[in-house]
Amino acid sequence: MKLYYLYILECNDGSYYTGVTNNLEKRFAEHQSDENPKSYVYNRRPLKLIWSEYYNDINQAIEKEKQVKGWSKKKKEALIKDDFDSLIELSKNSILREQNEIVQEKKYTLRQAQDDTFFRKVVITGPESSGKTTLTKLLAQKHNAPFVKEYARKYLTLRQAQGDNSYNLEDVLKMGKEQLKQEENASEQLVFLDTDLTVYAVWIKEKYNLEIDWITAHLKTTKDKLYLLCDVNIDWEEDKLREHPNILDRKRLFQEYINLLEKYHLPYHVISGNIPSRIKKVNEIINQLN
Repeated sequence: MKLYYLYILECNDGSYYTGVTNNLEKRFAEHQSDENPKSYVYNRRPLKLIWSEYYNDINQAIEKEKQVKGWSKKKKEALIKDDFDSLIELSKNSILREQNEIVQEKKYTLRQAQDDTFFRKVVITGPESSGKTTLTKLLAQKHNAPFVKEYARKYLTLRQAQGDNSYNLEDVLKMGKEQLKQEENASEQLVFLDTDLTVYAVWIKEKYNLEIDWITAHLKTTKDKLYLLCDVNIDWEEDKLREHPNILDRKRLFQEYINLLEKYHLPYHVISGNIPSRIKKVNEIINQLN
């Protein structure tokens, strides 16, 4: 069974950094060697791993991470020391302040999450015929926000209209670059993305058994996205652009998405069930982040 670790690092300036990972030793080493100047720990090393606990459910770990990130330093220190009496007392004293902070934060965007960045982009990703486009449009409408369309469908539809039903790796890379370009041109505070480079990474691995350096580099430095991974437990819809109708292939590819998201430590929620239940779950997730 895979475990997910919530952890706290002590920085050399006395501050604390809270995170989630499925490989604690590896993630700690990554923090110590991080070359990203925008990282919270970049100028606060060396670091000490001073507290951790594990979960069986990634969603529980992420929810607890968000909670602990919002705590005061004293409250975090009570948690680190397992001083539960102080933790309870501090919780009582801070409840009114925390409620006021939540009200203020709701005026802006999704809450601060990882490395002092925000979930400005919500990505709807997953295998073919898993309801990504429908969910994207409904969410954008619900939250009065723009969305970026899936560029691959436009590109391949145009090729087929010209009598060409084939494509090659060069075509896939062109589509990926244009998808990224349109994503980066979306300057709004909150935007929904109907796929991103996670789709291209899985697509290229499945079709050509390759990893593309610039796609890998982008995924490694992604900081401002929340991923909604659509499950394949809905009926397959025939489409001339789709390639994997077999349920075993769909489940296998779904697992590839999970593997990819966890490989690059990208925060995600699995979205299952019919469309109404998916919308309900996503709205609950977003409300919890607000």
